[in-house]
Amino acid sequence: MDEFKSIGKVTAETGISSRTLRYWEEAGLIKSTRDVQSGWRLYDEGTIHSIAVIEVLRRLGLSVGEIGTVLTGKSTDTLLRALRKQLQKLRDMTADVKLRAEVIADLIDTIQNEPSYDLSILEGLMLPGELKRKKNKLKTIEKGLTMENMKSKYGDIKFIQLPAMRTAAYSCVGIEPEDRASAPVLKWIRESGLEGTMRLFGFNTEPYPSEQSPEYGFGYCASIPEGVEIPEPLREMRLPGGVYMVISEYEGDPSFGWKKAQEVLGDADFEWEYDMSRHPGLEEHIARPDGGFIIPIVLPVKKK
Repeated sequence: MDEFKSIGKVTAETGISSRTLRYWEEAGLIKSTRDVQSGWRLYDEGTIHSIAVIEVLRRLGLSVGEIGTVLTGKSTDTLLRALRKQLQKLRDMTADVKLRAEVIADLIDTIQNEPSYDLSILEGLMLPGELKRKKNKLKTIEKGLTMENMKSKYGDIKFIQLPAMRTAAYSCVGIEPEDRASAPVLKWIRESGLEGTMRLFGFNTEPYPSEQSPEYGFGYCASIPEGVEIPEPLREMRLPGGVYMVISEYEGDPSFGWKKAQEVLGDADFEWEYDMSRHPGLEEHIARPDGGFIIPIVLPVKKK
């Protein structure tokens, strides 16, 4: 008979957050049963094995969709196709970074040999077509929503200009607090007829996840118009506007997105830094037509 483990125990043993496990389940990669008394998710031995496989493939950069194909195909050929596709992506990315480094090194050599400082030397610089198309400057933002991709060694990153927003918020603490935190917000939004106008965000609150305790805080907030009265137990929360970095918007895996954001912002060569004067970061929940959410990580940033 299979041994079942609770989501808290699996999280403690693997280091994979309960939020990631929940997302993988929503994406159809794994399945769980529920403990009758506590309501906690339980995983059998086969699922725990799948979790380990998924974690390895995610760390190698495969998308959730590609992993789903591997798990469904259950064949060496399916796995090889996915790995070869990812290898080619990494090789293309590495070649592009190497090409940029070579162009910069040649440019430094040229400038060092010039007798005077003159920026016009850049005008005649011949760049490869692919390199020329990849720009990492922020475009003029129209209507506060225009986004631009920035290619880097971490893949696609986007920037958006968010307006300042008034929101109705609710938060709670637990092993899986997300559903309990979102329920009163979504219920009130539906009853107030604001579904078509609001934007929904999730955010971390104290206590933060740790190895010592499986419990953590989480909250949800929904943008609402000025003048709308907010009933208890909801509270008003103001989100500051400004430039935000958007990462992992197509994966919907918040834990993976946070790890990726930490890598990007920890890179000394990255031109942007976390703006600590604003909100610590958001997870925007964008409803999918087939159910569930796409969950981009939205971080306030400023130029270094």
